[in-house]
Amino acid sequence: MPLSKPFVVATEGQTIDGRQITREQIQQMAANYDPKVYTAVANLEHYLSFMPESTFSAQGHVVSLTTQETTLMGDKKLQLMAVVDANDSVVSLQKKGQKAFASIELVNNFINKGITYLTGLAFTDSPASIGTQSMKFSAKPENIYSFGEAVSIEFEPEASTPGLGESLFNKVKELLTGKGKKDEERFTDVGLAVLAIAASQRELLDKYSELAKANETIATLQAQADKDRTEFAEFKAQVDAMPDGTSQRPPASGGNGANKTDC
Repeated sequence: MPLSKPFVVATEGQTIDGRQITREQIQQMAANYDPKVYTAVANLEHYLSFMPESTFSAQGHVVSLTTQETTLMGDKKLQLMAVVDANDSVVSLQKKGQKAFASIELVNNFINKGITYLTGLAFTDSPASIGTQSMKFSAKPENIYSFGEAVSIEFEPEASTPGLGESLFNKVKELLTGKGKKDEERFTDVGLAVLAIAASQRELLDKYSELAKANETIATLQAQADKDRTEFAEFKAQVDAMPDGTSQRPPASGGNGANKTDC
């Protein structure tokens, strides 16, 4: 899943629906958030379905929280910033201009510790904060907006894992192109490179042997199936050639023909 850069999810002060988010709450959420204690799961419109295939299933989770100072409408504000491990589904929605804003879910006096803790994050079309802007896209960034000022989120590309062939090539190249080494060290590196190639070829040959055995087994089963099919066809032909027992022999007459029997 794409990992976001820090982006604003809440801003100190009053929201448009009359609620208050205090500086102390933001400070406590950032200072105390720990996924090992409780992970804030992302959802859509503050609804999290228990069905994994539902549109309203989990959309990712919050990885970490930090804060930053900003100025909005002439006032200095403290903002809560989140890094989110987001599902591809919510990223796809945002590319369509849907669910482009973030809204926090918090609990005061979390587990009787007297602190405020972030327990969830919702992606929504109707944020409660002023200062938000419409979604904008560039080649790579994805934008998510929040309770406060809009901040662009750029998703980090996932690192690609090289294949076995590429890994072996890079390893041998590294061994054979080392600079500043003595002849003895180079000779050792050549030996290691040969061993690496030999080990790779051994694995390849072992896999080939396993595949050959599997193909041999399949061929044997196919031959047996063909033999069974032929024998069945011959048996069926013999059965079809036999009388079906539906024809009646003519009745044997006796006496004056009044009595009939079929033996």
